[in-house]
Amino acid sequence: MFTVRRFIAIALVVFAIVMAGGAVAVYYFLSGDRIKAAIEAQATAALGRPVTIGRATPAFSPRVSLDLRDVVIGGSREVVLERVVVATGVRGLFSRRVEDASIALEHSTVDVPWALALLGALAAPAPGVQAASSAPALTIASISSIALSDVSLVAGTHKLVVDLRASLDGDRLAIERMRGQSPETVFTATGVVTSLATRTGSLSIDAERMDLDGLLAFLVAATPAGSASASHRSASAPPADGPPLDFQVKVRAASGLALGMALANLTTVGRVRGGTAALDDLKVDVLGGHYEGSAAFVESRGSGRYEWRGHVTGLDVPQLMTFAGVQGAMTGRLSGTIAVNAAGTDPRQAMQRARGTSRLTITDGRIPGLEVVRSVILAFGKPSGARPEGSGEAFSRIAATVAIDGTNLSTGDLVFESRDFDMNGEGRLSLVTQAVDFTTSVVLSKELSAQAGRDLYRLAHEGERIVLPARITGPVASPTVMVDVKAALGRALRNQVQDQIRGLFDRFRRK
Repeated sequence: MFTVRRFIAIALVVFAIVMAGGAVAVYYFLSGDRIKAAIEAQATAALGRPVTIGRATPAFSPRVSLDLRDVVIGGSREVVLERVVVATGVRGLFSRRVEDASIALEHSTVDVPWALALLGALAAPAPGVQAASSAPALTIASISSIALSDVSLVAGTHKLVVDLRASLDGDRLAIERMRGQSPETVFTATGVVTSLATRTGSLSIDAERMDLDGLLAFLVAATPAGSASASHRSASAPPADGPPLDFQVKVRAASGLALGMALANLTTVGRVRGGTAALDDLKVDVLGGHYEGSAAFVESRGSGRYEWRGHVTGLDVPQLMTFAGVQGAMTGRLSGTIAVNAAGTDPRQAMQRARGTSRLTITDGRIPGLEVVRSVILAFGKPSGARPEGSGEAFSRIAATVAIDGTNLSTGDLVFESRDFDMNGEGRLSLVTQAVDFTTSVVLSKELSAQAGRDLYRLAHEGERIVLPARITGPVASPTVMVDVKAALGRALRNQVQDQIRGLFDRFRRK
């Protein structure tokens, strides 16, 4: 007699038989070295570089899955995947297809150019590649879930550890959530690779802190020149083939670092387009002031150069001096424009070869060492009035067009304005030795000119003000100011001759 209970029992037996048969078939495709050899062969063919797998272990619950351990890509182990787990449905495997799959990567290390090569491989799978005549080929049809956990992405000297959740629909990779961390960077992000085949996409980053140098380094690593640099480091790096990358990264960070300087309130739009990696519309608070501009890497003759363009406002000079390793040398606020370029792919090394110009102005500050200037000037005469408080140290404005040549700075149009004297001149500063060497004309104020000795005023004046040539040398924190006596005597002789000539004309007019 047919009953519901009997029907259920028969159904369970039939289901068990079907599952047992399926397990045997699945095990045939996944067990032993057969699948390991097939994956190694297909991955090697797709990437054009050797791929080895330490161990491949199948599992059947809750889904059919393959646990790959110690996957190594490249002859120099540029990509090391400690664990890769691929799970998929049973039905597709009978047709040697991976459908509705999930992929998880754990505890792995990948160079950025290699990561781009792997994405390219996903965009163009090779379903017809055979490892050997007896090894089955597998085709990746769809991936519903991609997860990265504790994966280190490396770009030059910069390393970023990421966790990621994504999905692949056709060649569209949706990044649902990404978290990145390094000693200087912590962020979360979402985005999309709109097409792995055309290498286009965008990412939005919200960071607690951001290493701006690291961000630029990762963008540069995605350019052909960055890939070529990786190829130079490793003979087994993947070729930089395929369409140029076109990717945009919007960044907002509460704090961070740039060239070792603390920054805050960072916003920028980073982009990689062909051979150019750029941080456009860059706005950031730094050194007590603000910077707006851009930073870019432009490919040139197989290598490239960095370009910095922008303007700064209100930088705190004491903070800038401390960053430069010179405390107490100057106070004030700095503003100006910057236009610098430097050849190379490594930004810190490139900065040693930087070339360009800047127009800088420092206002309302003090230079303690320049008290010597007033003392030397007044030594030529006998001041009759009281010495004004703060004389010689305070200034209202310093302005100069600065030429940058590696670690040497120079100017030909220095302007120094203060209550007691003005200076005009030219000179240079070494960032390595922090030594200055300036030749200037020191123009005393009317007040100090009137206090100077009569002979000095008569011999060294121009109009109503005394003008003395001087040279400033020594460490920037404690410069030595010396009046050029020879030049001063020459000026005095010229003034004396001019006075004698004027006296002769006066006598002729009176006759």
